[in-house]
Amino acid sequence: MSSSAKSFLSTLKDLNDANTVTVKVPSLGKSVTFKQISVSQQKELLKTAFDGVDGVITRATAINKIITDNCVDDVEFLIIDKPAIMIALRIESIGSKIKIDKQEYDLKDITPLKKSDVKLKHKVEYDGITVNLKIPNLTVDTDVSNKLAKEFAKFETPEEKVKHSLDVVVAFESAKYVDKISIGDEAIVFDEISVHERQDIINNLPLALSTKIVNYIGGVKDATDKAMSVADEVVVEFDAGFLSGD
Repeated sequence: MSSSAKSFLSTLKDLNDANTVTVKVPSLGKSVTFKQISVSQQKELLKTAFDGVDGVITRATAINKIITDNCVDDVEFLIIDKPAIMIALRIESIGSKIKIDKQEYDLKDITPLKKSDVKLKHKVEYDGITVNLKIPNLTVDTDVSNKLAKEFAKFETPEEKVKHSLDVVVAFESAKYVDKISIGDEAIVFDEISVHERQDIINNLPLALSTKIVNYIGGVKDATDKAMSVADEVVVEFDAGFLSGD
């Protein structure tokens, strides 16, 4: 690369770093500063459209990377923070208008999620087993999602992935939210064991207890869906088209 091109890119980088967006983050209850989305980041998200069944996973990790890479401040985000951050970055980069099923909506009409809308921590019990739950941060979300992608890679066809997706996804999603499981005086902290060890434990829980875990996760997802709704039952998806302007 020529010295003039290097110098110009350096100037452009400095300009981009100075061009920031301030977002109020739900889990923190305060505003955090972010750099704007770049063309290369847009391309990475667009590429997930070609990932088929795996696209849901690759999009989640791509969005997590955009959020962590673009954050100017040294903070840790929870998955419930993604809607507020991504919508604010999208409005700044492309505008607030978005088309869903050929109908145009305004992202500014979305009611942001508040910290009080969800339980950041929760406890469920069954038959002497106590499970402490918490909303995962982006690091845990990315780590578990990467392991889930490897699990999906074992299936040779899209049909096999669809067939086994429910069982696999439920186990991995549960593994994200579990903080600790106790039976009497014995306890296992999930941050201290591998993702596959977490999955093995989840798969051996009583169904009645697993159902309580899934219900908590469902409540969190309902709250985040509401924070991504531009109208009744019209939810903005962070898919490849989210940053395309279409």
